[in-house]
Amino acid sequence: MTLCRLQTLLRLPVHRRQPLAVKLLKRTLIQPSFNYKYIRDNADELLENAKQRNVHDAQPHRVGILYDEFRDITSQINERRSELNVLSKQLAQQAKYKGLQVNAEEHRAMMSDLRSQAKSCKTLVQELERKVSGVEAELMHEAAKIPNLTHPDTPVGGESNARTVRIEGLLHTVDRIPNNPSDLSHLSSVEFRDHYDLVRDLDIVDMQAGAQVAGSRFHYWKGAGALLELALVQYAMTRASAAGFIPHITPDVARSSIVGACGFRPRSSAEDQIYRAIPVAEESRNDDNNDSDPLCLVATAEIPLVAMKQKQILDGATLPYAVAGLSHCFRAEAGARGRDTRGIYRLHQFTKVELVSLALPEQSQTELERLVGFQTSLYRDLGLTFRILQMPTHELGASAFQKFDIEAWMPGRKAWGEISSASNCTDYQARRLGIRARVAGGDGGPPVFVHTLNATAIAVPRLAVALLESFQRPGGEVVVPQVLRPWMMGMDVLRRPASS
Repeated sequence: MTLCRLQTLLRLPVHRRQPLAVKLLKRTLIQPSFNYKYIRDNADELLENAKQRNVHDAQPHRVGILYDEFRDITSQINERRSELNVLSKQLAQQAKYKGLQVNAEEHRAMMSDLRSQAKSCKTLVQELERKVSGVEAELMHEAAKIPNLTHPDTPVGGESNARTVRIEGLLHTVDRIPNNPSDLSHLSSVEFRDHYDLVRDLDIVDMQAGAQVAGSRFHYWKGAGALLELALVQYAMTRASAAGFIPHITPDVARSSIVGACGFRPRSSAEDQIYRAIPVAEESRNDDNNDSDPLCLVATAEIPLVAMKQKQILDGATLPYAVAGLSHCFRAEAGARGRDTRGIYRLHQFTKVELVSLALPEQSQTELERLVGFQTSLYRDLGLTFRILQMPTHELGASAFQKFDIEAWMPGRKAWGEISSASNCTDYQARRLGIRARVAGGDGGPPVFVHTLNATAIAVPRLAVALLESFQRPGGEVVVPQVLRPWMMGMDVLRRPASS
């Protein structure tokens, strides 16, 4: 396979190479547990919820029809199987009397008739089983399109409808941070440079080499920049571990079925941000399993962290179960050229520390508040000015029941920029991954599906942009926040290299 071919395969979103086929749903490693009866009985509400979340391919009424069809065919199969059991017993009973019958011809005719009935019944069962298998696959396919329910306090609409919860921090160069990023009337007379100018002068990022080696929107951290990334990771992991999150370093790939089960499915082909990885040795193979569940590069450590507990029944007494994961993240960002694609603000690959918590249903809202509180403490101690937003329905994706974003003020960009988010996904992911818990002290009933939550601790490039622009000095130097200095090899200020 040529290098260009490999690059094409790695860069194209999944949907460009393998359309979603109903038959592949039966091959997934995990059988999802959808509440079809609930979907059927609440189809109107679920359809309206999908529309509010800007999801247009969900068909809950179709799920209800398929569910009734599935139940009807299953009932027919059970009836035919019962009939087949009766015929089998009659055949066995008649076989005992072989040679003892007064009328041998009558016995042979009876046996022939019983065998004919059994054969017809068996053929009908096989036909019904094939039919119900197709209905079940389509049923799962349609149910998977339905997004999670939405918290009643969530604003309806697009990003502009996000609700500001609060603003924290105040840069010494800003009299008042505007709610509207375009309101710059209260900025001081200091002229802020944007991060791209800063990193080039400081010689800590090499975008040109990144583009030559991997393509546009890839980069190298170098020198003090590499130390800055490592410092941010160490800072986040140290704080998370102290707060009870078990540290992990996760795989950077996951199976396609796992990615989909976590809710990473695009609303349109233009929004597909997942890369698919094809090993060179597999590319020329033509067997059926080659593409049944391909590996994808993860967009966030949330995916492998949640999937660690797939198909498990957890002890409810151990929940919430909180973990922190370090991974590289890969996103086929398709944004138009402009300010967001300048420098390292929007990249195809970046390093991130992600927090994930598995909780009992009654714990999840409290756990979401804990996650947001932890994020707030991280950014407050870094000295950033930031705001917490409750995100509206269009921004929830497929899995989130409720979502909060945190945006830092980036004075060089003269705008707020997202640095993290936190979401409660309730049982959306757990139903698709088979993660349940046995409730301690319960009545011995069946295990319940856990609630999964995720939150960004540190997304390195975005946070670096906020820090570089916020703590720059007029001469182009950048002050290193106090909490990062233990990992900066004695640097408290980033300066232009002497050779520049």
